[in-house]
Amino acid sequence: MLTNFFGKSNPINFIICGAYLLIGLFASLFLLPSEVIHLQEVLVKAGLWVVLFFSILLLDFVIRKNALTGTNTFGIYIFSGFIVMLPVIFTEAYIIFSNVFLMLALRRMVSLTSEKNIEKKIFDASLYITIAALFHFWSVLFLLPLYWAVIRVASAGFRLLFIPLVGIFTVLILTATFCLLVFDDVSWLLDWVPVFSLDFSVYNQASVLVPSALIATFLVWTLVLRIMRFSSMPRKIQRNYRLLTITTLVSVAILFLSATKTGAETLFLFAPLAIVITNYLERLSDVWFKEILLWLFLLLPLGVLFL
Repeated sequence: MLTNFFGKSNPINFIICGAYLLIGLFASLFLLPSEVIHLQEVLVKAGLWVVLFFSILLLDFVIRKNALTGTNTFGIYIFSGFIVMLPVIFTEAYIIFSNVFLMLALRRMVSLTSEKNIEKKIFDASLYITIAALFHFWSVLFLLPLYWAVIRVASAGFRLLFIPLVGIFTVLILTATFCLLVFDDVSWLLDWVPVFSLDFSVYNQASVLVPSALIATFLVWTLVLRIMRFSSMPRKIQRNYRLLTITTLVSVAILFLSATKTGAETLFLFAPLAIVITNYLERLSDVWFKEILLWLFLLLPLGVLFL
């Protein structure tokens, strides 16, 4: 049973999730415009698979280090299933790299609850967010949950609010300096801020619409239940629960504002949503219903590939 298997944290679980991602990789090869698949294209996608597998390991580390869920691997299992649902993700390297840096930023934000090395954690998070924004500008919206987390720090002083600005300018100055030295040009800065787009025509395609509709259903369902439980949660865990909820909503905003929509931008939503869904599964007392949901995350992605 999947409940028992992924209800534990064993090395084999990570191997299976990594192998599951290979299905998405092979499916993405059929999205290539050319009829002949070249070795270079295969190697590029294999490299992106490595980055996505690293994302799985990073997500598990964030979860375990901060006790965001119980001792299980439901989170990485769900995260992998979402990616396989949308193999178009393997065609968007910038989004994949941006998402990795946002996950690194999330790791620093949730660790603020310990209130140790606060300044360093805030600075690191702002660095990661700004680097992510270099790949995908609207990732800059992750500064909103960062500032929320900073304000919630018990020992927060006015000076802490300026630390993210230092991180932002550090990345921008270093990037501009590199471009001047290597390319003698900083014109990229003029095009860095794109106009946001509300063109969702790509979501009319069944291969994007169906998985997006499923993801949206899980999003609304679990978030509503989560928000309703806030008042009954122990105060000790409320901060990170609220932070993850805000992060999930900000990820939805990034999805909506992305200038060019391919369906791959939903990747920004997968990590926080996987944690939220895992929290929901852990509270389910009906074992069979939980088992059915877990099988859905295995079978639905495979079914969507045939659309």
